[in-house]
Amino acid sequence: PLIGLLDPGGNLIARSADGEVDGAITMEYTLPESGQYTIVATRVGNEFGTSTGDYELRVRRANTPVQRINNYQQVTFRCADYQVTNVATLEFFDPGSVDDFYRISVYGLDGFVPVIRVYLEGIDLEDCSRDSIAMDGDTVTLPGQETLTITGDLLEYAGQLTIGGTAAAGNVTLTVGSREGAAGRYVAVIEGFSIRPRTNIDHIQVGQGPLAVDAPLLLYMISDKRERLDPSLLLFEPTEESDGIVCDDAGRRGCEDVPSANGLSITLREDTVITGSRFDAGLLLPTGSPRLRQVQLYSFNANTEGAYTLVLIGELPARE
Repeated sequence: PLIGLLDPGGNLIARSADGEVDGAITMEYTLPESGQYTIVATRVGNEFGTSTGDYELRVRRANTPVQRINNYQQVTFRCADYQVTNVATLEFFDPGSVDDFYRISVYGLDGFVPVIRVYLEGIDLEDCSRDSIAMDGDTVTLPGQETLTITGDLLEYAGQLTIGGTAAAGNVTLTVGSREGAAGRYVAVIEGFSIRPRTNIDHIQVGQGPLAVDAPLLLYMISDKRERLDPSLLLFEPTEESDGIVCDDAGRRGCEDVPSANGLSITLREDTVITGSRFDAGLLLPTGSPRLRQVQLYSFNANTEGAYTLVLIGELPARE
């Protein structure tokens, strides 16, 4: 595969690197001005190339929507009759399929009371929830800690929301917050993602809320152990030397500062088990800014596929 970009005058202004046979390529470009641009999806060698086959082309606006007043997140928002402090935001694009379902489960620790808000741009729908009725019996195990069973009074510190079944979800904005600003740690679990062979690279934007920027935020890409997927992450922090921080296995091979996902386990009520291992990818997001950071999720060497779950582990510090 090979991608080119033509300006309104038909001049080539950008091209991707040459792809491998049956491989995946990406290209990013900042448009200097408005106009009609042309994306050329072709093969290495163009008209002189010899490779053939099917392909899938995805185009995504990487910057935040221009209609926003600023690039920062809300400090607080309303849900029902209570005020919620924003601790994390995650944005992703859903192509829109009646078979696509995402389940978001948030578990509060140390007094954190979770609230989940979701906005579906494609149908202009916003919803928020802190319902935990379906979470009775869930268990959460963090590496090196004892298993916590969510039942009884602990259901007050859990929340769940399910979205999907629409053909026009489009851009999805997911916000995790704490009711009335209750401090503490949290574990957010987002199910429903998958990597397909050779063609699929997912992109998300994620960041801490304004009052949570001084606390570290861990992002894990956990593979479904029933399938064959070797997760890998790229945090876009471009420098002259590289495009950003790559993490294939959390805790090793260049990701030594990220705690390994080995020992992480979440069991949901209907026996869905999400289990971390030393082969799962993870990132430790920089502190100090509420801006959303771009992350690329893919299969290592683009030769494995399967479902995966995103797990966020963060904290809302107590306010003095």
